[in-house]
Parts: sequence; structure tokens; C-alpha cells
Amino acid sequence: MKSSTPSTLHISGYGKKLKKHNNSLVVEWKEGENSEKASFTPSKLEDVILSGEHSISTGAIRLLFENNVSLSCMDSFGNPIGYLFPHAYCQYMNIWEKQLSIDSIHKLDIAKNICLAGATNKKSILQTIQNSRDIELGEFVASIENIIDKMYDVSHTDSLMGYEGSAANAYFEALKLIIPARFEFERRIKHPSPDPVNVLLSYGYGILYSKIRAAINKAKLNPYRGVLHSNYRNQEGLVYDLIEEFRQPVVDRVVLTMIGRNQVHLDYFSNEDGFCRIDNRFKKIFANMIFSRLESETIYRDGKKTFQDIIDLQAIEYQKAIVEGYEYEPFMYRRR
Repeated sequence: MKSSTPSTLHISGYGKKLKKHNNSLVVEWKEGENSEKASFTPSKLEDVILSGEHSISTGAIRLLFENNVSLSCMDSFGNPIGYLFPHAYCQYMNIWEKQLSIDSIHKLDIAKNICLAGATNKKSILQTIQNSRDIELGEFVASIENIIDKMYDVSHTDSLMGYEGSAANAYFEALKLIIPARFEFERRIKHPSPDPVNVLLSYGYGILYSKIRAAINKAKLNPYRGVLHSNYRNQEGLVYDLIEEFRQPVVDRVVLTMIGRNQVHLDYFSNEDGFCRIDNRFKKIFANMIFSRLESETIYRDGKKTFQDIIDLQAIEYQKAIVEGYEYEPFMYRRR
């Protein structure tokens, strides 16, 4: 039996079984005609992500809860389906009430800082690509800079969302010049993703979403009470808020780097009725690249932290901004 415990257990593909055996988690699956098993120590895990169709025993769920391990489920495209976490609402209620009663001016200030960080991180990625690949992207960088200037003066979150959308449009227009034509990338299309680049972005964002959601849970925040995406009915608005600071430096950076190094090939994908799907073997390779990126270090405040640690710290920063009224300082990705 294989035995190695990462911080994130990512189970993809189809037909795997997650069970409890003594005090260990065991994953069982078929490899051709052979039966395979892998054992994991729950106390060393931070989260488990199930992607695709699998089964999990109640004993395994109980073992996860006893070790404060979050469990998230995604479909095969990376879309979040749901989450399970321990029954401990009492310690959350004070913070949740603070989220409900946040002052409108403070709420706008937090939302503005999140939007500014998202746009700035888009600009930083484009500038990095421009410098490393000798591609002229100055027009798009200038457009995003102009949008950033306008964000400072907004007085309503609807205006912020409009500018956020404009920055995203400029960013993805720039990516069209970077991504080879064979990938047929025209614009960002989420569901269903029609091409390899869009499906990789969606799947990567799904993994990142799970990480953001786990950090929000650790910080005892209500994931449904966002400040920017506050009108997202029946969806976790706060997760969509905080993920804006990390999409480009974590997921987009991996996708663009792999494409630039010719590590992404069209035969890793299939397309049926407008749905692009990732081959399960490449899905695992890509997911591992995202996890490696999350564990890599970058500049944060006056030192360096891993992206995973920064995500956790930003959730705590957000909690302090809500509970104690501090100004929220977002994560700005700085080029080295």
C-alpha cells in the first residue's frame, strides 16, 4: 500500500473510494486489472478535494472532521459543488453578525481594495510576460492602469464591478496575443469552457476556490457574506471576493508558463458539443502544478510567504477588518 500524506489530498477522475481504516484514510481504485490503495494520515492533511464521481464513507468523513480537515467537492470541470465542515457554529456567530452589520462606507472601502488588487495583479502578470517574452503589451497595461485610477473615485459597488469587468476584458484581450492560435482562445468563457485554455483556467480556479473557502472557514467567516459580490444569491460571495487577489499570480501564471514551455498539447483534451474536457492523466499533472505553485514563495509585506500561507493570512486580515474595523490591506503581487 502506498503511503504519503500531502497537505491537500486531491482525488480526481472517476470511481475511487475514500474510506477509514483504523486511524488512517485509505483511497482505493482500479489500475487496469489491478486494485490499488494509498494510505494517508488525517492529522497531516489540511483539506480534501473530490473532483469527479467518487464515493466516501461516513467513517472517513468523521475522521476528517475529528482532525479539522475541510472537504470540498468539484465537478469534472472544476466547478465547486459543495463543502462539509465540522458542526461548530457557535464560535462563528459573533463574526457572522459583524459581517451582516458592516458599515456601508467600510464595506465599499474593502470592496475597492479587493478590486484594486485584482486589477493590479492582472497588470503585473502582463508586465512580467512583456519583459520575459519580448511581447508588446503596453496598450493593455495602460488600459488597466486607467481603470485602476477610476476605481479610486467610485461611490458604489456596482461601479466597481463594472470597472473590474473592464480590467478583465483588457487582460484577456492581451492574453489572445500571448496564447498560440492552435488553442483557439478568443475570450474568457466559464461554463461550458469551449477550449483548452478556458477549461484549464476553470479547473485551476476550482482548486483555488477550495483553498480560499478553507481559509475563510479557518477564519470563522461566513462565506456567503461578501462585500464586492454581495449580490451573488445562493453563492459564496466572500469566496468570489477573496479569490480575485489570487487568480492571476496562482492559476493564470501556471497556465501561461506551461503553455510557454510547450507542456500543454491538444491531444490532452477532448471536445464534444462545445464542452472541452481534460484528459484525467493531464488533469492530475496540472493539479499538481497548481499545488506546487501554492506552496511556492512570493514577496508578502516585508518578507516572503507561500501563496497558501498568504491566502490564510488574507482571510484573517479580512476578519480583522470586519470585526475590529481595520482597513483591509489586500494582496498585491509584486514582480521580482
